[in-house]
Amino acid sequence: MLGIGACTRSEATVLPEPIVRLDSLLLSPPATPLGDWLLVGRYEVTREEYGLDADPRGANLPVVMISFEEAATWSQERGLRLPSLKEWQYLASDSGSMTSVSANARNGLPLDLGRPLPVGVFERGRTSLGAYDFFGNVREWVHEPSEQRFFACGGSYASRDASSFEWEQLEVEASERAADVGFRYVADATTYFREQVIPYWQQLDVEQRAQLELILSDWREPSRTALAARLLTAGAPQDFCQFLGSK
Repeated sequence: MLGIGACTRSEATVLPEPIVRLDSLLLSPPATPLGDWLLVGRYEVTREEYGLDADPRGANLPVVMISFEEAATWSQERGLRLPSLKEWQYLASDSGSMTSVSANARNGLPLDLGRPLPVGVFERGRTSLGAYDFFGNVREWVHEPSEQRFFACGGSYASRDASSFEWEQLEVEASERAADVGFRYVADATTYFREQVIPYWQQLDVEQRAQLELILSDWREPSRTALAARLLTAGAPQDFCQFLGSK
């Protein structure tokens, strides 16, 4: 769900789309010892965000019947990507701490609904980082890049049991589609900021910077500080790094 309304309070101060998208992203520590900080979608991608029909009754439902190839292309066009298997497992297990989601905290087979619900319904099922629906609603596309293997991971409305103890990872072909498989995007934080956010930095007026500050304030301060230090080392403007790390 792309929170444009929360970030653009007047037509005169509309933020660029890559910056608006930060409102739907969470900042996670690296999934691997040598990895970058990760930006991860708070929700599974919705029909509205994907660009399907604007029927308000289905706008916030997760998009499904999308192949890995289609999801990957859509993400790449926005400076994003799909998670690797290791990244998805790290994020779903609450940054590496094993987790189990009870049946009444996710949309699974025990609820007997037989359909997805709007994203973000189950507050009790979200991770401590603030991400929703890893183990319910719809499965999510992930891949093992070194082996070119593709998986539909997590629980869905058709899953009887789903937790980090079982993983519910189904190996499938990249071209397949299913009524209970959608996707969640991630991005390497350093790359996304350098390519999608910092190029707009000098153009932002005072009100736009205040809106960006509000978005970033939702992220944990130690994480922002660590990312700011990494960006500074990578040659990002010092004033931006101070802005990012001091909120």
